[in-house]
Amino acid sequence: MKSAWGVIDESIHILMEGTPLTVDIDEVKRVLLQIPGVKSIHDLHIWTVTSGIDSLTCHLVIDNDQDSQSILQQAIMRIEEQFSIHHTTLQIEAKDFQHANLIV
Repeated sequence: MKSAWGVIDESIHILMEGTPLTVDIDEVKRVLLQIPGVKSIHDLHIWTVTSGIDSLTCHLVIDNDQDSQSILQQAIMRIEEQFSIHHTTLQIEAKDFQHANLIV
């Protein structure tokens, strides 16, 4: 019963798209903010797709004069190397980008 509970608990955590227990969100933020040109991060989500496969999405706000593709490559590489997350979706936004709540 005790070992079954561990499997059930992990399954529920995955189904609820909980943050992997092995990943510290604050550490992920710190690593991404160390990339030159990255000013802030928002909408950061990390979840487990299935046992052993984690995903990450977030928005990186960068200085207007920075090379967005270079920053994107650095961010993906750091996430893979330091957190073993191989499915990463990042949105790069210029510092003066304004979110619009448009209804289409």
